[in-house]
Amino acid sequence: MHCSSVLLMICILTRNMAQLWYGVRTILIYPMFIRSCNEKHVDSLLLCTALGREANGVTFFFNADRYICQWNCTFFFTTDVTNASIKWHKYEIESNGNAAINKPNTASSVYGNDYGLWSPHYATDGIIPGGGHYTFHSTFESYPWIRTDLQEISTILFLRVYTRRDVGFRFHDVAVEVTNSSNYEQRGFYKGPGMASEVVEILCEYPTIARYVRLKIIKGSGNSLNIPELEIYTK
Repeated sequence: MHCSSVLLMICILTRNMAQLWYGVRTILIYPMFIRSCNEKHVDSLLLCTALGREANGVTFFFNADRYICQWNCTFFFTTDVTNASIKWHKYEIESNGNAAINKPNTASSVYGNDYGLWSPHYATDGIIPGGGHYTFHSTFESYPWIRTDLQEISTILFLRVYTRRDVGFRFHDVAVEVTNSSNYEQRGFYKGPGMASEVVEILCEYPTIARYVRLKIIKGSGNSLNIPELEIYTK
């Protein structure tokens, strides 16, 4: 089904309704991400939006030519470009962007106490390293954590966490905790385990309003929190 002149107003209406939930970005290619998703033929963009919302997803894709919806996606970081021949619309929860960039971080520990290689500041420096170094790496402990100071109270929508390219499985059972003082509240959770080079999206409960955001592994023992890059999206 295509948008004919008869259906044009209906198509515009459904797009506007979808944009109440998601911001829109149209792309012809998928830079940086290879993805596997649930896929289904749908009758409208609005139905595709509903599938994304039901799955508590941050991102979904809609092919306006074929009326195919893809949601509940798993993303992987890559510098390659794929699927350039298919036109998709990418929908993402609307935000003011990544508020964590170059913000200060503290952590439960630093591996080997080597801040040159494993400092928590690498998690929000805007650089995704190609190797294992120059990334945040805690020691091996029960409940490692990293905390970002957004330096102002913000409405936090979702997080993107880039896992390491070799040991992504270390990212598991991670709670998103927030505070404006010393009493943390859990506002999101990722079960995992992650995969190598995975880009994990964690949707926060709404509303999540705080200055400090902490990622903490809350299950198991001998855990190490490894985060090449952390992005926190706010509005």
